[in-house]
Amino acid sequence: MTSFPLPTRRSAPGAARAAGTLCVLGLASGAAFAQVTLGGTLDVATRHVRNGDLGSMNSVVSGANTTSKLVVRGQEDLGGGLSAGFYLDGTILADSGTTNTPFWDRRATVGLVHQRYGEVRMGRDWVPTQLVWNAMDPFSTIGIAGANTFRTVYGSRAMGQAFGANATGAAQNPTLRVANAVEYILPGGLGGFNGALIASTGEGGSAGAGQTKSDGFRLGWAQGAWQLGASQFTVRNANQDEDFSDRVWGVAYDAGFAKLSVGQRRWNYRSDTTTNSLVGVIVPLGAGQLKFTYLRADQTGATAALSANDATLLGVGYVYSLSKRTALYAHAARLSNQGGASFAIAGGPATSGVATAANYFGGQRSTGFELGMRQDF
Repeated sequence: MTSFPLPTRRSAPGAARAAGTLCVLGLASGAAFAQVTLGGTLDVATRHVRNGDLGSMNSVVSGANTTSKLVVRGQEDLGGGLSAGFYLDGTILADSGTTNTPFWDRRATVGLVHQRYGEVRMGRDWVPTQLVWNAMDPFSTIGIAGANTFRTVYGSRAMGQAFGANATGAAQNPTLRVANAVEYILPGGLGGFNGALIASTGEGGSAGAGQTKSDGFRLGWAQGAWQLGASQFTVRNANQDEDFSDRVWGVAYDAGFAKLSVGQRRWNYRSDTTTNSLVGVIVPLGAGQLKFTYLRADQTGATAALSANDATLLGVGYVYSLSKRTALYAHAARLSNQGGASFAIAGGPATSGVATAANYFGGQRSTGFELGMRQDF
């Protein structure tokens, strides 16, 4: 991380012009002391994925161990335990040098923080369920072994019915982040307890297109070797103005020789439910970490056939730190579908859950391997 501390009091014209150069990073004049921090990550890997009898594909991908991103954040001390700040976080597609849309897709918030009373934050931010789920997954929900493999409108019938099994629903559904949100976040120093409340108004649009009417919370406790969390996020304007619920709980314990975690995430829309269960292990090995994960997606629906569309993912990985900023890694995963389930590891040949399609993938197996490098800055 690179910091740019600046006095924001009025100064001579020449100094003002110099300070203006850093205004492109989001600085504004004020009466106290402001600091802007620039940082991020570049993570690129080679990936090989085979999707059953549809064949295999090789690719170069971005963000398989840690999301490639650019982060700009600032904080101003207002005195009396109060501070103001902003946070901008955007995905970098490092394999191609491009970015996502919107540019600050991961987070774009402004907020007031009080040491005793907590924080009020507004803008685009993570949904509370994803934060708890991410903390329980050894792979932080990304890469070929991450739990986000099952977070898809094409594979999860509950998600597809709620937000649309199409490209817009896949990109904008609020199971990862939500826009136009207002949050309250508990302060520290509460005996290990942490938590937040969040709400968004929808602004007259569709949840499948990113305009979400929602409310939710998270509550956790972390003390010593233990970490516990639970959260819920309810979308009030899913398709046909029905509710879509997203619930997560998780428990992790660091025994020293290994960190163990278990958790469950449940999506529900009308008669369709996808329940994701996770068991994870992280074993420290000198300068590296050995990771294991078991994930299960159990689906239930209005018919026995829909209830048989389940899947299992097994993943293993090793991350070796060359320094505090640089690491090499290797991941492998195998996903097995049951019934008509058509989940697939990202990066393979195109698949379809439609039984009449030429690339129908129901009931088949997806396997993958990736090897990459990550560097923080």
